[in-house]
Amino acid sequence: MQEMTMAAARDGAFDLDRAMDEHGTALLRLCTLYLGDRALAEDAVQEAFFRAWRAGGFRGEASEKTWLTRIAINVCKSYLAAPWHKRRVDAAALDTLLADTPDGTDDTLIRAVLSLAPKYRAVILLHYYEGYKAREIAELLHMRTNTVVSQLARAREQLGLMLKEWYYDEPV
Repeated sequence: MQEMTMAAARDGAFDLDRAMDEHGTALLRLCTLYLGDRALAEDAVQEAFFRAWRAGGFRGEASEKTWLTRIAINVCKSYLAAPWHKRRVDAAALDTLLADTPDGTDDTLIRAVLSLAPKYRAVILLHYYEGYKAREIAELLHMRTNTVVSQLARAREQLGLMLKEWYYDEPV
């Protein structure tokens, strides 16, 4: 599969349908967690794919997934920076996001992650939910690897404080 993607990159062709099939769900999950609103995340993913298509295709400098993830993160950042978004009530958006969870599901962890500052939320989502390594996150977010490692450590520390009464080590 990776060889096919690299060959398509060399040919300058970008198969939008294939890219949406392969990466759409992962990008939607990432954008939903990043923005805290599924409807807004759907718009962001659509915008990300449109930007990728408009760019004329994938050049093959990184993996296609990394390239599309970077575009999606940029779209999410622009959505969060927009004046209309700053006037929204975050709690209502969070309740809408979590309303889809089945009854009895404990949403404490996701609420804690979503309450982190955007720079910490981004590295946590990319590392734990998308499976990227610190070096890859650094490339995606255009920062040094050491900065990513530091932000991950700080985010874990903040989550530990937020969740210390929710999560505890049971005696064996």
